[in-house]
Amino acid sequence: MAGGLSGKTILITREETQATTFAAKIKKAGGVPVAAPLISFEKAKDIHKLKEAVRGIKAEDCLVFTSMNGVLFFFDFLKEHGFPCDFLSHCTFAAVGRKTRQLIEDRGYTVRIMPKEYVAERLAEEIAGSIRPFQHIYLFRGNLAREILMKELTLKGFSVTDLTLYETIHNTEDGNRIEQLLEEQKLDYITFTSSSTVDAFMKVMKNKNLDTLLKGVTLVSIGPITHKTLKKYGYDGIVSDPYTIDAMIDRIQTHAERQE
Repeated sequence: MAGGLSGKTILITREETQATTFAAKIKKAGGVPVAAPLISFEKAKDIHKLKEAVRGIKAEDCLVFTSMNGVLFFFDFLKEHGFPCDFLSHCTFAAVGRKTRQLIEDRGYTVRIMPKEYVAERLAEEIAGSIRPFQHIYLFRGNLAREILMKELTLKGFSVTDLTLYETIHNTEDGNRIEQLLEEQKLDYITFTSSSTVDAFMKVMKNKNLDTLLKGVTLVSIGPITHKTLKKYGYDGIVSDPYTIDAMIDRIQTHAERQE
């Protein structure tokens, strides 16, 4: 992968702290990363609801995390509000993505359920085939996460508590900067690592001549869900599979080689 993106400038739209790792990988591949974080994350405001839910978790319950952020905010919440973690040791953990799983296992818990495909629909199927009907499910997620997992699990007969751990905030301050980069034709690729980054990009670029600005620029989505959101706005691009930033870089490299 080293050197494969030489001369290519790639815009990163994901949250600032997460953009750092992405940027380092792009540099290693020979590309030029440009970070313009269009989203940020804040802990949820409804603390009372979260406290009541955590107090109700039992040993046989299933705890579901669909993102790394969910894991980070959950354990930060436990620490901030003085909840011991040992009561979680007998719970069933489910996760979407190997990095989400790794964060959980780094804290000493075994993830029993993880779908091969990093989408919520597959997770619902895996959960249904792995736990018993009487087990209660706690779904920990962000405020903009899709409702499909909650709906699928409910349709399968499970009792589910849906909890918002964090909120995604759109950052509109970088809109003019991105517009200038596009006007000066300094970008080759724009990456989207979630539907939220697509929505934020379209929000900051609203009322700008986007069709003209994007000529010669390739849009890159981390997976089919993000790509579907992009197409909702009338734009297409290339998609990575699997749904990781490493795969995104590989996909960009393959695309760049074919364009030469």
